Amino acid sequence: MSSVESHQQQLSQSDPSPSPNSCSSFELLDMDAGSLYEPVSPHWFYCKIIDSKETWIPFNSEDSQQLEEAYGSGKDCNGRVVPTDGGRYDVHLGERMRYAVYWDELASEVRRCTWFYKGDKDNKYVPYSESFSQVLEETYMLAVTLDEWKKKLESPNREIIILHNPKLMVHYQPVAGSDEWGSTPTEQGRPRTVKRGVENISVDIHCGNVVYFFF
Repeated sequence: MSSVESHQQQLSQSDPSPSPNSCSSFELLDMDAGSLYEPVSPHWFYCKIIDSKETWIPFNSEDSQQLEEAYGSGKDCNGRVVPTDGGRYDVHLGERMRYAVYWDELASEVRRCTWFYKGDKDNKYVPYSESFSQVLEETYMLAVTLDEWKKKLESPNREIIILHNPKLMVHYQPVAGSDEWGSTPTEQGRPRTVKRGVENISVDIHCGNVVYFFF
């Protein structure tokens, strides 16, 4: 036997093939990665009427963080006021309303946003209500943890949302004739796109407040 053949034989003996019952480290990593769940990062928005249509606008990063810290402080939100936009607007946290401080302006609804949808005719993503976003997040958490997708749930408006996988989630609106008593909503028509987390939607978020001084 040549020296090369002898060396190859030694290598094959020192590096046996894994048994069918064993799992490689790569397989273990894949299994662990599939069950990982990270809570969604919320961002705060306020609603303004522009051209007779509701438009949801994000607070800048600094204001959103202050609102989130106040929300998560454990204190009662009722009566809690958080100044935003350089002190030009106050957010009454318990009311979820935003008021101008120095001039008269219609108050704006405020929302802690985590899940969004967008239809073909929508220019921007629209946040779901806080309560239904919590339902979506709990459903998503179960899907990720158990690795069981194609989760289907019904919104308060009897609309259908399906979580096919982390990258594909859709929202079907009711079709004509599906609102009869006892009927089940159907999946027809072109669905809306559903996104989780503000980092997955197209939106401009400023870093902080810019204050202008006029002389």
